[in-house]
Amino acid sequence: MDRPDLYICHTAYHLLIALLRARRAGGPQEVWLSEEIPDAEALAACPGVAEVFACARVLHESRWPGVVTGPFAHRRNRRAYEKAGAGPALRKGGYRSIYICNDWSAAGRYLQDCGAPYILCEDTVGGTLDPDQHLLEAQRAAPDFAERRKGRGYLYWGDSPWCRAVESEDAARCRIFPREKLVTFSKQALLESLTPAEKAAVRRVFLTRPLPDDPAALADATLLLPRSFVADGLMDQPTQDRMFRAVAQRYADGPLFIKTHPRDPTDYGALFPGAVVLQRTMPSEVLNFCLPGKFKRAVTVQSWVLRGFTAAESCVFLSLEEALALAAGRQ
Repeated sequence: MDRPDLYICHTAYHLLIALLRARRAGGPQEVWLSEEIPDAEALAACPGVAEVFACARVLHESRWPGVVTGPFAHRRNRRAYEKAGAGPALRKGGYRSIYICNDWSAAGRYLQDCGAPYILCEDTVGGTLDPDQHLLEAQRAAPDFAERRKGRGYLYWGDSPWCRAVESEDAARCRIFPREKLVTFSKQALLESLTPAEKAAVRRVFLTRPLPDDPAALADATLLLPRSFVADGLMDQPTQDRMFRAVAQRYADGPLFIKTHPRDPTDYGALFPGAVVLQRTMPSEVLNFCLPGKFKRAVTVQSWVLRGFTAAESCVFLSLEEALALAAGRQ
């Protein structure tokens, strides 16, 4: 019997891609869902997930007690992770491939503690092609980088010696890793090639309440896709509320729909009375193939959520500075 692949997901978008990949791969597949995903327990128990994955487990990474150093550090960290119940014990050698989008996580460190080779997938569409790679640059400039490359400590974002490959939307255009470590896997091409059966499988997992079914309701509508700058420590809640009100006032000249980020707890129904607030836990990419028409425009602030988004006639990307200027009345 073939060994399964293991998919480790930290966002609903990661699960969307894992679901489709595993479905196409066929055979018994396994998935670990981080507790960071809203409604992770419900998703793990969802019949639509069980159709594809023989085993779905939830990771409780917040239980991990933290890194210890010194002799046999990796072995001690591995045991501490398992003893704390942060996740299931890894069956080393029990998987054909291990896919993870966020190796800068307790689960990513656990893979390195286990000495388990893994494949780093892009966290977002085209993330490896982004010109801003300051996290990697800072990591590689650290004085202990060479030691960590030998396995003494942790490395992230594909630099770990246990990361055997890095996936890119277009490996030929990626300049941050050696060519031999890169593999092209286009998530955009995947989402554009879905069959009716695959689209139905996605709907069974992510749609727990109906979407708009009238094309006329979308034709003059604006879709706002906010994110939580409060959670990122960049502003307080009143400032964020004023900013998104200003953005909506500038760009929504008809009905307003809101697709909030899954980890954003803001009550957008209260902030925008009369707006249609879409399901929070649904990846925005699902809108590309689950609507009867297109929005007039989609607007986001300092986010890559509209990369590959096709459910709007036009997409507006605002920088944080531009959005704050709108809130201050400077635009």
